[in-house]
Amino acid sequence: MSDFIYSKKKIENGILSKEIQKIYQDDKPSVQEFHGEWGSLAVSDNIYNGFQLYETDDYILVVIGGPLLCFLDKQFLEDNHTSEGTKQIYERIMKGLMAWDQDLSGPFAILIINKKTSKVECITDLMSFIPVYSLCDSGNILLSTHVDALARASGQQYNIDFVSEADFILHGVVTYPYTIYKNIRQIAPASKHLIVANNTDIFTGNYWIPREKEKYNSIDQAAYDLRQALQNYVNNIAGSMTKIGQFISGGEDSRILSGLLPKDSTRDAFIFLDNMNREGKVAKKAAQSYGANFKVELRSKSHYIDILPVCHHLVGSGAQYHHVHTFGFHKKCMLNEYPAVFGGLFADALLKGARIKKIRSSIRFPFLPQIKNSNYSAAAPVNSGIFNKEVLSQLNNRRQDHLNYVSSFRNNSADEWFELWPSSMNMSIPNIYGNRRLFRSYEPFMSKDVIKISASIPQRWKLNRRLFRLAAKPLLKQTKWLLHGEGRLPYFPWYFNMFVQFLFWSYYQIGKRIGLIKGNQGPWGEWNKVIKSTSWERAMDNYSDGIKRIEKVLNEKNVRKLFNDTDLNQMQQINLMQVIYSLSKKSL
Repeated sequence: MSDFIYSKKKIENGILSKEIQKIYQDDKPSVQEFHGEWGSLAVSDNIYNGFQLYETDDYILVVIGGPLLCFLDKQFLEDNHTSEGTKQIYERIMKGLMAWDQDLSGPFAILIINKKTSKVECITDLMSFIPVYSLCDSGNILLSTHVDALARASGQQYNIDFVSEADFILHGVVTYPYTIYKNIRQIAPASKHLIVANNTDIFTGNYWIPREKEKYNSIDQAAYDLRQALQNYVNNIAGSMTKIGQFISGGEDSRILSGLLPKDSTRDAFIFLDNMNREGKVAKKAAQSYGANFKVELRSKSHYIDILPVCHHLVGSGAQYHHVHTFGFHKKCMLNEYPAVFGGLFADALLKGARIKKIRSSIRFPFLPQIKNSNYSAAAPVNSGIFNKEVLSQLNNRRQDHLNYVSSFRNNSADEWFELWPSSMNMSIPNIYGNRRLFRSYEPFMSKDVIKISASIPQRWKLNRRLFRLAAKPLLKQTKWLLHGEGRLPYFPWYFNMFVQFLFWSYYQIGKRIGLIKGNQGPWGEWNKVIKSTSWERAMDNYSDGIKRIEKVLNEKNVRKLFNDTDLNQMQQINLMQVIYSLSKKSL
């Protein structure tokens, strides 16, 4: 199932289904509803093969996502519209054998309803890649995998948390466990939750926590285990598939993915660009080197503002909509017809220290070695001229509370895991929120073994791609001399690439200034041009009424001045546009 809404109290037939279908603008999924003494449940079709809802006389079992079942030798991922995988999970649970941190790998959320006793259990994955939200009060308990659907189903859609809105505008995320809605919270990652009669306290504990405990004495052993973890995950998912989709780029993650995928399968490698630029040319060479079919699709200059309405509803409030880079292309490329489409998301976050803050020179000059900024704190006081002091004070307290929580099990790397635990603290995670609702998306770097390796290695192994390169080296051999889109050779270590990347960086800087290099050479859209476009101006006017719902916490209440005359950076302006859309009449 792509989404569910559960209510402990019975809700009139059809209401929950409508709220789930509002997630989608087109191609609305079919939704099943169930009602009993235990409450009400609405569940939309699961696009992952083998994971339809499973029901017995006593139980209803819902699986969201398409996790790898590690307790089976053979998967069933090409069997359309069956519940075989859900049934296997049910039987393992009934036998008392399920170990949640070992038996399932990848994004998932599980809901188990005992129709006889009215006991309900909800289990989240290791990082809450698929978040679950809850509303608990004296009258009812509701759970859902979509925050806006839950808000509408519970009548909370107008009960906005202004501190969370400020948080999202300034940081692109909402600090865990808060949401955009005052009375709705995100439930914990890697946890089990129990709902029973006359009980509103549903949290029963974590089944796994990424404690800061180093497992490896040797970086070579860690690299070997990482490579095996990736290969095993890919083999178990794609081993018997004859046709596979994948995403390709000018970077290294997609090359590693290409090296992992079975060579006897037909592999179609997709990239989406503004134009066939340097990124596309490098990606094409990489695809050819690994024997994949290169497929490029070009987007309009206004693509990222055009998709705001539909992608906002797809990912939900408090998540950046524009990370759903595939939207629109999922139809053009017929991605939903592939039994699996592989991506490389979270390789940077988990393995390459993307969430470790570096000293300024490491950021400004990418050819210099990465050095951790030891003075950085994720909970440093937030300053902003557009919000009043009371809101900022509450926001600072929330961020400090979350950092304190993460510090309780990761003392030396709390600032890194502040943005990882749960994964909703990472700005790029809405990519999964969107993709998993559109096609069968699989992300090897989100497998359980990769997560556990990331949690058990020192930060110094992540910096400068030390561990990552050692693990990836055999898979990069075919493109040994193909430059990365950023101008380095991923096969070689950082000290070799200092000189290579310096030359590329210098050429690029000079080329842009003298007009030798023109246009967008990267994979994503040019926000500088989007923000100056007539489409952006039109959106600002169309959604301007949304500002009225949060104006009491703003120092500046004029929409145009907020966008043009404040200290908001580019990304914060994009977040503000999404917020005013979400609060405008256009979004209703």
